[in-house]
Amino acid sequence: MYVLGLTGGIASGKSTVANYLQAQHIPVLDADVIAHEITVRGQKALAEIENVFGEQVFFADGSLNRPALAERVFNDSTALAKLNAITHPKVFERMQTQLDLLARQKTPLAVLDIPLLFENPGKMTFDATVVVTVDPQVQLERLMNRNQLTADQAQARIAAQMPLADKANRADFVIDNGGTLQATYRQVDHMLATLAI
Repeated sequence: MYVLGLTGGIASGKSTVANYLQAQHIPVLDADVIAHEITVRGQKALAEIENVFGEQVFFADGSLNRPALAERVFNDSTALAKLNAITHPKVFERMQTQLDLLARQKTPLAVLDIPLLFENPGKMTFDATVVVTVDPQVQLERLMNRNQLTADQAQARIAAQMPLADKANRADFVIDNGGTLQATYRQVDHMLATLAI
């Protein structure tokens, strides 16, 4: 099975590419979705998060207050590293289990959608990587609009990740998501044709 690692900066359009790949009947394993699954009530990661960050990042019902946790970690690189140390191993373990199942089903291509693919690849291995890029100003505006953030809050989240240009330099494929959807889709189709899977 060919494993393609998909990444990009926050609000770069990575989900647009992932959704298009899924529409082509290509399985996409999304690290963000898995991270959400492992941090719901009853999951082991929640107790670890509470031990490190305290009850102020939880609602009264015991569920994770994601906005409060985000505010805390995106303004403190040490706190972000602690959160990643809790969640990333669990995300990668679950992702590997799902990948193993796809391999047993003889799936020809699987995509691993991992926002921090280059920053923290875990033990995952890829046959190739693709980065979705966009102009930094467009990225900032998208993030502010999508997440209802101030410019400073959005900038802090962008700064917590590797710059898009650095990711693009490391990638096997680069998709520029600064144009129309059709232009983005054409680039994805070209990449898939190049893979010839």
